[in-house]
Amino acid sequence: MPNHFHILIKIKSDFELGSLVKVQNLDKAGAVFPSGLHSPQRIFSKQFAGVFNSYSQAFNRENKRHGALIESPFKRKLITSDQYLINLIIYIHQNPEKHALIDQFSKYNFSSYQSILSNSETLLRRDEVIELFGNKENFILSHQKAIDFNDEF
Repeated sequence: MPNHFHILIKIKSDFELGSLVKVQNLDKAGAVFPSGLHSPQRIFSKQFAGVFNSYSQAFNRENKRHGALIESPFKRKLITSDQYLINLIIYIHQNPEKHALIDQFSKYNFSSYQSILSNSETLLRRDEVIELFGNKENFILSHQKAIDFNDEF
């Protein structure tokens, strides 16, 4: 995992994005939302490109290097069911252990696993994740089974 990371993000629906745009008066003429690269669903790609570019520039400056840091575009997967989402959450949490970065994935500092279990303030949608698993005990128990997507990621 030293050369990659996984991040799970929920993208708002076209309806939610459309409502947001209209509320902010950005759709003054009642225009039809564009499709393709300029569609509301593509906004996050542009935002991530900005984050990755900023990170690369800062990393290069700090390490006195130049050139590409992130070699290929990020991959996106459509989550089609609650079971797939549950398996994906477990896979992401177990990933550092699979790559031998740590003995126990639950102790990895750069994971949301402990944040989901804690009561400290977070921007994570902790309650939604716990509800998906039923409760905290089932969340912990579910993470004991091995998840393998056969290098799908």
